[in-house]
Amino acid sequence: MKKIIFFLILSLLWVAPFAALAKDNQDITGAINKEFKKTLTYYKDNSAEILDSLTTSAEVTEGDTKQTKNVKVVLAEGKEVRDSIFYFDAKQIYYYDLDDQKLVDSASVTKNAQIKNFVKKHEDEIGKQINPFSFAIFMIALFITIIVPPVFGTLFNKNSSSLSYRLQFERADAGISRN
Repeated sequence: MKKIIFFLILSLLWVAPFAALAKDNQDITGAINKEFKKTLTYYKDNSAEILDSLTTSAEVTEGDTKQTKNVKVVLAEGKEVRDSIFYFDAKQIYYYDLDDQKLVDSASVTKNAQIKNFVKKHEDEIGKQINPFSFAIFMIALFITIIVPPVFGTLFNKNSSSLSYRLQFERADAGISRN
């Protein structure tokens, strides 16, 4: 019995920090969801996901005052869905003020070395990209609309030049001439 109680206490102590971290991430994710909803036209609700983050202190300018605050720099991804088959992944870096619990404009944050390294690390990922599956669907549709009509046109056109050449050779083999 003592072993079970010890195991329960130990597991609670091990899980508690992760539960607090999950709550903080839920607040940040909720704020990012609202921001994505404002900026992306075809945003899929509640699809924001935090890919990477950095917690640091930085100077934040609000109005005319500069204050040093705890800031969490977050690389977030949101999904856009167009016509229910085309999916786009939008990635963006956000700055979350941990003291006031709100998103902060990137221009109001004075970037220290840690933030600059974080931004430099993820600068190639930022932007909107089409999902590979959606890209494959687009390429198949493009192939069908560009290649298939001319192929069917030559197969089913009775007055095509290939058909007339074939008929001339058949007449020549049969010994029929049109003179």
